[in-house]
Amino acid sequence: MTIDCLIVSANQVVTPYPVYPLGVAHLLGAMAETSHRVTHFDILAGGGLDGLRELLTKNRFDLIGVSIRNIDTVDSSVSDGCLVEIKETIQLIRSLSSAKIALGGPGFSIMPEDLMNAFGADYGVVGAGEILLPWLADQIGMGKPPAEWLFVSKPDEAVWVKPVFSEQVAPYYLEHGGMLNVQTKRGCPYRCTYCTYPQIEGSTIYYRDPEEVADEVDRLTRMHGARYIFFTDGVFNDAKGHFRLVAEALLRRGNKTPWCAFFRPQGLEQEDFDLLKDSGMSAMELGTDAGCDKTLAAMDKGFVFDDVLRIDKMASDAQMPCAHFVMFGGPDEDRQTLNEGLANMDKLEKSMVFAFAGIRILPGTKLHAQAIADGVISADQLLLEPTYYFSPKLKGIDLDKEITEAFDGRMNRVYPCSHMTKQLAMLHDMGHIGPLWDSLVRSRLK
Repeated sequence: MTIDCLIVSANQVVTPYPVYPLGVAHLLGAMAETSHRVTHFDILAGGGLDGLRELLTKNRFDLIGVSIRNIDTVDSSVSDGCLVEIKETIQLIRSLSSAKIALGGPGFSIMPEDLMNAFGADYGVVGAGEILLPWLADQIGMGKPPAEWLFVSKPDEAVWVKPVFSEQVAPYYLEHGGMLNVQTKRGCPYRCTYCTYPQIEGSTIYYRDPEEVADEVDRLTRMHGARYIFFTDGVFNDAKGHFRLVAEALLRRGNKTPWCAFFRPQGLEQEDFDLLKDSGMSAMELGTDAGCDKTLAAMDKGFVFDDVLRIDKMASDAQMPCAHFVMFGGPDEDRQTLNEGLANMDKLEKSMVFAFAGIRILPGTKLHAQAIADGVISADQLLLEPTYYFSPKLKGIDLDKEITEAFDGRMNRVYPCSHMTKQLAMLHDMGHIGPLWDSLVRSRLK
């Protein structure tokens, strides 16, 4: 029996800029292959809770999925949680609809049981939902709603579907930066101590056909008016070299839409920059993460700072704007590593550096276990509210002051990152597109 489904994008975080809910686009693509009717409502694009209230008042749904992208900003300088807004969304749905409620999304998948207890939903889906959500809709349609309340999608069961971008939702994101998103692979084989990507997507990489990726970039440009693409892979430059195949596919299509992605500062050669640039790459963001070899090793990054400098120089030589994201105060950070790390930032002369103080502690990560061992948190502490790891070896050191003074007066150094939010929003409102930090770097490269 066909049922009416609603998928709600609950995210209200716009730091550093609004990001289209790509996971929901994949869910809509999966649901399009079923007999069920599905509607997408986005809190940011649809007028907030007032818009959702109007939709629920005028329509009846049998199953409502709530996609949770963020549980907080993971930035200690603005340690705002998102739980209150998400709870208000779910309470509104409960008050106006008798539909079964299923929670999902990357934020939910990080700590599903705690969030199920906090919000009181009927079901939860951990990981990719392209198989489980249609199955859940089928079960409800047959009058056989499952007795279980939590379902886990196995990474090896992941399927690639053609994402469906909502014509009602996409314009909001295009008006706030001109960007839409594309994913070329899932899974992450790296073991960074703080990261949840392997938990959510698995540690094995599942690749998408490069020609399908190029098709999607072309489609988003022609049909939706995307002026910039961001590839959302956890790491774009995989060791197998699939990223090169994607670039070659874009090149064959004559792609002219500029794009950016998140890179690991390792495994790139000068010819890669030539290929990526020819395919449309306009800027690159690097997961540098720490400032020196000791703290990189403590995060289990698998590379050293010389690797960072090598990639940074190649980017500079290729006239490619480059941004490094670095966290200070992590495991093994002390006075010596802090001084060394801040000094190493000066070597990234022509690039942008975004710095963070402390690292968000998330359950199931190595950092979580270390935080307990170091006495930063207790073993039974709930982590729904933003909780950060600061190295005990920094006791007595004002980390915020140290970073602020080191970055003071430098346009290509940003700390705290929240300070850029208003400026970015203003520039996007003026019609500028893309991540925008790249404009500052281009002037330095010239």
